Amino acid sequence: MYLPVTGDEGLLDLDRLDQVLTSQVKLFAMVHVSNTLGTVNPVAELCERARKLGVTTLVDAAQSVGHKPLDVQQMGCDFMVFSSHKLCGPTGIGALYGQSELLNAMPPYQGGGDMILSVDFHQTSYKEAPHKFEAGTPDISGPIAMHVAMDYLDGIGLEHIRQHDQKLASYAYERL
Repeated sequence: MYLPVTGDEGLLDLDRLDQVLTSQVKLFAMVHVSNTLGTVNPVAELCERARKLGVTTLVDAAQSVGHKPLDVQQMGCDFMVFSSHKLCGPTGIGALYGQSELLNAMPPYQGGGDMILSVDFHQTSYKEAPHKFEAGTPDISGPIAMHVAMDYLDGIGLEHIRQHDQKLASYAYERL
C-alpha cells in the first residue's frame, strides 16, 4: 500500500494515513525528501504515529542527507538509509542506521568473513551488529571516500547548500 499525494504541490495525503497505517503494517517506509517533487515529508510525525501502532519505520534520506543536517533521534525512526553518491561520494556504498535492538534481533543475510563469533557442528553464533552483517572482505576504500565527501560538504556548509537549493527552486518555480 502507499499513501497518495495531493494537489500540484505533491504533499502526502495525511487525511488518509489512518486508512493505510494500521497495526497490521510491518514496515512503514518513507522518503524524507521526494526526489521528483522536492517536498519534505514530516518524517518525525509519521514515525511517531507508526510507533504508537508498533510499526517499524524506515526513512530514505538519500535526497536530504547532502542538503540539510539530519538527526535520527529527532526523526524518531527505527532505520534510516542513504547512498554515498548523493553526497558527492563513490557509488556502490551507503549507510544504514538502525536501532540496536532491531539490528541485533535480525539474522545475517550472508555468511563469511569476520562476522562469526563461534562455530561448531550444531550452532553458529554471530558478532553484534553491525559486524554480523559484514560478510566477506570489507570495502575499505568506499567508507574512506564517503567520509571525504562528507567532509567536503561540511566544509561548504549544509545550511549554505540548503539556501542555494532554495534559491534554485524558487527561480525554477518562478520561471515555470
